[in-house]
Amino acid sequence: MSAEPQTMNAAVYYGSGDIRFERMPVPAPAAGELLLEVGTVGVCGSDVGEWTHGPHQHPFVTPHVATGHIGPIIPGHEFSGTVVGVGEGVDESWLSKRVASVGSVACGTCDACRRGQSNQCRLYAGVGLHRHGALADYVATPAANCLPIDDLGISLDEAALCQPMSIAVHNVSRAGDVAGQTVLVQGVGGIGAFLVYALVEAGARVVATDMDADRLEIATELGADRTVLVTRSTDDRQAILDALGSDELRVVFEVSGSRAGVIAALDLAPRGCRVVLVGIQKQPVEVDLAAITLEEKVLIGTNALVREIDFPRAVELIAKRRGRWSMIAPRVVPISGLVEEALRPMSLGRSKAIKTLIDPRGDTVRPLRSENA
Repeated sequence: MSAEPQTMNAAVYYGSGDIRFERMPVPAPAAGELLLEVGTVGVCGSDVGEWTHGPHQHPFVTPHVATGHIGPIIPGHEFSGTVVGVGEGVDESWLSKRVASVGSVACGTCDACRRGQSNQCRLYAGVGLHRHGALADYVATPAANCLPIDDLGISLDEAALCQPMSIAVHNVSRAGDVAGQTVLVQGVGGIGAFLVYALVEAGARVVATDMDADRLEIATELGADRTVLVTRSTDDRQAILDALGSDELRVVFEVSGSRAGVIAALDLAPRGCRVVLVGIQKQPVEVDLAAITLEEKVLIGTNALVREIDFPRAVELIAKRRGRWSMIAPRVVPISGLVEEALRPMSLGRSKAIKTLIDPRGDTVRPLRSENA
């Protein structure tokens, strides 16, 4: 590592509603790791959940099985940056490269990793979830989690969108082949918008629903064939059926995470339809399993991403639309606004954008930057 500062500014999570801005030691990259000067960080729904009613994923009671971390933690698992240091065994050619990164860390040797499902690794850990993350000036992360972006024409702001796009790519893979098929996406917010684009790029015809007309406009811009503004009334079902028309519905993606969404998805799904549960339910939902069996519907769970497969594809998709992501993340907030400009409004359902980005070194709110700007 070059002559970087010994300490850095960081947002540190101490528990529900408790984020403190502190000076922390600059991390040293371990073997196989890079040290990044953080570029941009995305705020995820899981970050909001931890701030609102955590800790759940952050290890505060017992040390994490893989990282050993316990106690206050720097969040931030959707990020980009510039390589300023390398750990043992890492080629110095990484230095000065701008990279997109994902927070997924797997052991690479367990049964799940060997069968290509690293998101199910028994020692899975998340940078920013189970070890210090990127809501700081610097972050250490495995080199395997990073892809260079210098030749792709995308900015560090846009590169921070690659992690949520990776989730969407994984959602699509869980559904199987969607090329030429009509699919329904219920909820086009933080992941749903990326999912619309990933599905269209996979060859699907997308019908999108949401309670927000502005989000449906964005879904149309991202390639949705048809959209339906739902109101949680008895008219919603017929409006969706009208939008589907004569198309055979083959896959329903339930992204809202609401009980009503699951019930609607199962009701709308015809015989043999695949229902992919993307949104995480807060409470158990009663399901008529007899109907699932008799009609051969398929319920599919999906969580996280397979770094080795989904992340490279996500970077390709973000690069393909470079310069046109401001509709998803129109502004970038300084780290001092993390709580009042990101976590709090997101927790109240009042976010000003589908994706909120943070600039650890910024001092004012600014527009999203692209390489063409």
